[in-house]
Amino acid sequence: MRRIQTYEFKLSVFLLIVVTFIVPANIRQNGTLIVYNFGFPCNYWSIYQGSEGSYILFDNLFNGNRGMDINILSLFFNIVIIYALVILLKKIYIKFIND
Repeated sequence: MRRIQTYEFKLSVFLLIVVTFIVPANIRQNGTLIVYNFGFPCNYWSIYQGSEGSYILFDNLFNGNRGMDINILSLFFNIVIIYALVILLKKIYIKFIND
């Protein structure tokens, strides 16, 4: 058995990207800037806007942002969590099918 199942890992990265675009942002005011935090379960992508924008990632990427920050450690942690959930669901599914 491979150490990291590549199919499951690719699926977890794909799920992370899809969830980032679907789940709305965590919005907070930081002085004059509005910070939109994206990512699930941990926020790993912050987009800074000067004016009120949308809470969806795609709109914030292309409509007047003042900067963005990607936290690589949180991104990796999210991938590991989703990967563990995919492996767990796979094991439960295999056990359910074999019984």
